[in-house]
Amino acid sequence: MAENRKDSKGRVLRTGEYERTDGRYYYVYTDAAGKRAYIYAKDLKELRKLKQEAERDLADGICSANSKMTLNQLFKIHMELKNDLKQSTADNYSRMWKSCVEKSAIGRKKISDLKKVHIMGFYQDCIKSGKKRNTVRLLHNLIFSSLELAADSDFIRKNPAKGAMLQIKRDAAEKVPLTEDDIRNVMDFCMQSRTYSVYVPFLTVAVGTCLRCGELTGLTWSDIDMKRRTISINHQLIYKNYGEGCRFYISEPKTEAGKRIIPMTEAVYQAFISIKEQNMMTGKRSSAEIDGYRDFVFVTKSGWPFADNAVNSFLRNIRNAYNKEHQDSMLPHLSAHILRHTGCTRFAASGMDVKTLQNIMGHSDAGVTMNVYNHSSFERTEKEMRRLDNAMNF
Repeated sequence: MAENRKDSKGRVLRTGEYERTDGRYYYVYTDAAGKRAYIYAKDLKELRKLKQEAERDLADGICSANSKMTLNQLFKIHMELKNDLKQSTADNYSRMWKSCVEKSAIGRKKISDLKKVHIMGFYQDCIKSGKKRNTVRLLHNLIFSSLELAADSDFIRKNPAKGAMLQIKRDAAEKVPLTEDDIRNVMDFCMQSRTYSVYVPFLTVAVGTCLRCGELTGLTWSDIDMKRRTISINHQLIYKNYGEGCRFYISEPKTEAGKRIIPMTEAVYQAFISIKEQNMMTGKRSSAEIDGYRDFVFVTKSGWPFADNAVNSFLRNIRNAYNKEHQDSMLPHLSAHILRHTGCTRFAASGMDVKTLQNIMGHSDAGVTMNVYNHSSFERTEKEMRRLDNAMNF
């Protein structure tokens, strides 16, 4: 019978346990993939604790070899498997990862060593460096979905990114819609301004259709049916640098729900008439052709459509000019997204049912629409209480 092996302190070493000459310990075993694996520790007690965790992983089919890959390597595998993504979207995700995650501590960390606290710390560092919550949320979606793939594939026991975003506070100016007074004030200001009156039809269409910025700027007159008073949404305009410098591209909506037909309100119908009249009076015409699309509705003096940053630029100028003259009723943040959110909130406040609103917004998930639908204000709450008071009066 073989004599029990002992360490330098006289303790019996179990099968697979070894002590090195420098006093450190290691354990040798065969992992779930059938490969030899090693565990190292400073002392025997720590080694046996790690050994128990490895045996638990082995019993549950967790592959320790795959768990040694870094988060960066996992993300690359995840993106290679996402064959349903549009190339432009995949390129955007990869660029964002490279600029924000790739060189970070968590990007280089083995996924088996990643803990929730590491990911939460990374998100906090992003906020401290000036990144918006929406940017951090997108990074979280990429990190979470990559680690979810690892958990589902038994590379790791659980997803450490779960719940890591809960402590990140919402941006102060995020998705705050304009009030009815705000809308009235900004429209009156623009109509009376020689500089900004040209943007009144754009504002009207933006709020009255709830279109995304790229859907608005990508509208062509062939999408507008003035006889039936409908707007067909089947593409969007993007302005990006995909390695050839910044230029315009036409892209399909991200989901099938984004393809939709929106009926015009009377105000939107009149706005399109105003655009045609303005263009005739000024001689402005759409001269651009982008990926086969031409005759754009909203164009600059040069005849090219607006890039999204140009839209947000003139909206910011409108807000600044208004606030300079109206210190007692200043406008909040104004952007293309705020106009879309404002239109959605107005429709919800008017009593439109959520499924109709979901179709107008082009949301594939009704939960996203409900987040906007349920956005309340004192004026809306007061109006609803008065309606219920009349309906329930004894």
